[in-house]
Amino acid sequence: MTRQIIVVGDTLVPYGGEVLTGSDADIVEGKAIARRFDIVRCAEHGMNRIEEGDATFMIDGQPAALERHRATCGCTLISRRATVSVS
Repeated sequence: MTRQIIVVGDTLVPYGGEVLTGSDADIVEGKAIARRFDIVRCAEHGMNRIEEGDATFMIDGQPAALERHRATCGCTLISRRATVSVS
């Protein structure tokens, strides 16, 4: 199954919000790649962290966050990118 990589600025559902932090050393389309434990801002729950990551794709020592991974508030990460994915 192919999943999109999550980067800074990608969104959260169902409440809205965005990914705020990522690895400045790893950039996709000018945006830092998000990892487990990076920070998100949820419109309903405020500041939280990315709870999941793909341990087979490490970025700066942390598992990369992929589309449909979750934040600690329970929201789901959704990618706005159509060009970069991991299978």
